[in-house]
Amino acid sequence: MIKIAAKARFSFMFPADRKTTFEFYSDMTRMVNYLQHIELVNALPGSQYRLYYNTVELGTYHIHVYCDVRMDMDSDCQTMRVVSVENLPTIETEVTINATTTRGFYSSETFFHEEDGQTRVEYTLSLQANPPRPKGMRFMPRQMVDKIANNITNHRMREIAENFIESSIADFPRWQIERETS
Repeated sequence: MIKIAAKARFSFMFPADRKTTFEFYSDMTRMVNYLQHIELVNALPGSQYRLYYNTVELGTYHIHVYCDVRMDMDSDCQTMRVVSVENLPTIETEVTINATTTRGFYSSETFFHEEDGQTRVEYTLSLQANPPRPKGMRFMPRQMVDKIANNITNHRMREIAENFIESSIADFPRWQIERETS
């Protein structure tokens, strides 16, 4: 098994008031577009979604992690949480010479605070999974594999969070124009 466990926490200023910012980030299908290495596989009733984390590490090993989540929004408190659920169809664990596929657990929390006409967004995301090691790694010591996986996953989480911030802020003007013209 490879232990994947990483968390990233960021705070950033968003160029809109709190209500508009909350509305902008409340669409899960749009939000996933800003998450590098993560795709939306399926959207189900009850704000439930299947997400797919996919990355190639060390130039050879393909890591596939499916995460089933539910989006909980509290417009009164201006918070959003994406929490893991396990009631969607099962994910079969698979392993090949250079790939591994398993179920994992993704979560995020987003808090919105009004600040001088803009919104300070506090954003935390985490990913956990324990996929089997690809067969090509079977001769590498477990501790070495776990250390490499931990370093890579922490780097990926920071990369995902940074891309989320940059791409969502960059896309906001387009969304605002679409919202005003519809």
